[in-house]
Amino acid sequence: MPVYFQKLFSLVTPLVLLSLAGVVMIGYGFVDMSRENNVLQFFFGIPLAAGAFGLHTLVRRACRRNTLHVWVAELVIVSLMWYGFNKS
Repeated sequence: MPVYFQKLFSLVTPLVLLSLAGVVMIGYGFVDMSRENNVLQFFFGIPLAAGAFGLHTLVRRACRRNTLHVWVAELVIVSLMWYGFNKS
Protein backbone atom coordinates (compact mmCIF):
# COMPACT_ATOMS: atom_id res chain seq x y z
CA MET A 1 0.00 0.00 0.00
CA PRO A 2 1.40 3.43 -0.87
CA VAL A 3 2.50 5.58 2.04
CA TYR A 4 -0.06 8.34 1.40
CA PHE A 5 -2.95 5.85 1.61
CA GLN A 6 -1.63 4.54 4.90
CA LYS A 7 -1.28 8.08 6.25
CA LEU A 8 -4.82 8.93 5.08
CA PHE A 9 -6.32 5.80 6.65
CA SER A 10 -4.45 6.44 9.89
CA LEU A 11 -5.92 9.95 10.09
CA VAL A 12 -9.49 9.24 8.91
CA THR A 13 -11.01 6.52 11.08
CA PRO A 14 -14.62 5.79 12.12
CA LEU A 15 -14.30 7.57 15.47
CA VAL A 16 -12.69 10.61 13.85
CA LEU A 17 -15.63 10.76 11.44
CA LEU A 18 -18.01 10.52 14.41
CA SER A 19 -16.09 13.33 16.08
CA LEU A 20 -16.43 15.36 12.90
CA ALA A 21 -20.20 14.79 13.04
CA GLY A 22 -20.17 16.33 16.53
CA VAL A 23 -18.25 19.35 15.24
CA VAL A 24 -20.80 19.72 12.42
CA MET A 25 -23.61 19.66 15.01
CA ILE A 26 -21.89 22.42 16.97
CA GLY A 27 -21.37 24.45 13.80
CA TYR A 28 -25.01 24.00 12.84
CA GLY A 29 -25.97 25.34 16.24
CA PHE A 30 -23.91 28.48 15.62
CA VAL A 31 -25.28 29.02 12.11
CA ASP A 32 -28.98 28.82 12.97
CA MET A 33 -29.16 30.76 16.25
CA SER A 34 -32.84 31.68 15.86
CA ARG A 35 -34.11 28.10 16.11
CA GLU A 36 -35.98 26.88 19.13
CA ASN A 37 -34.05 24.43 21.36
CA ASN A 38 -30.78 25.44 19.70
CA VAL A 39 -28.88 24.61 22.87
CA LEU A 40 -29.41 20.92 22.13
CA GLN A 41 -26.95 21.19 19.24
CA PHE A 42 -24.26 22.15 21.74
CA PHE A 43 -25.52 19.83 24.47
CA PHE A 44 -25.13 16.77 22.24
CA GLY A 45 -22.42 17.98 19.85
CA ILE A 46 -19.69 18.85 22.36
CA PRO A 47 -19.71 15.49 24.22
CA LEU A 48 -19.98 13.63 20.92
CA ALA A 49 -16.97 15.41 19.43
CA ALA A 50 -14.83 15.26 22.57
CA GLY A 51 -15.82 11.72 23.53
CA ALA A 52 -15.27 10.26 20.09
CA PHE A 53 -11.89 11.92 19.72
CA GLY A 54 -10.84 10.84 23.22
CA LEU A 55 -11.91 7.28 22.53
CA HIS A 56 -10.03 7.41 19.21
CA THR A 57 -6.88 8.46 21.06
CA LEU A 58 -7.33 5.65 23.58
CA VAL A 59 -7.91 3.01 20.89
CA ARG A 60 -4.96 4.25 18.89
CA ARG A 61 -2.65 3.95 21.89
CA ALA A 62 -4.04 0.52 22.80
CA CYS A 63 -3.46 -0.74 19.26
CA ARG A 64 0.06 0.74 19.22
CA ARG A 65 -0.79 2.89 16.17
CA ASN A 66 -1.31 -0.14 13.93
CA THR A 67 -3.70 1.24 11.31
CA LEU A 68 -5.48 -2.05 10.58
CA HIS A 69 -6.06 -2.82 14.25
CA VAL A 70 -7.27 0.72 14.92
CA TRP A 71 -9.76 0.50 12.04
CA VAL A 72 -11.11 -2.89 13.13
CA ALA A 73 -11.46 -1.86 16.78
CA GLU A 74 -13.09 1.47 15.95
CA LEU A 75 -15.41 -0.08 13.39
CA VAL A 76 -16.64 -2.55 16.00
CA ILE A 77 -17.10 0.23 18.58
CA VAL A 78 -18.96 2.52 16.20
CA SER A 79 -21.11 -0.37 14.93
CA LEU A 80 -22.11 -1.26 18.48
CA MET A 81 -22.93 2.39 19.18
CA TRP A 82 -25.04 2.57 16.02
CA TYR A 83 -26.85 -0.66 16.93
CA GLY A 84 -27.52 0.58 20.45
CA PHE A 85 -28.77 3.92 19.17
CA ASN A 86 -31.16 2.24 16.73
CA LYS A 87 -32.50 -0.12 19.42
CA SER A 88 -33.17 2.64 21.94
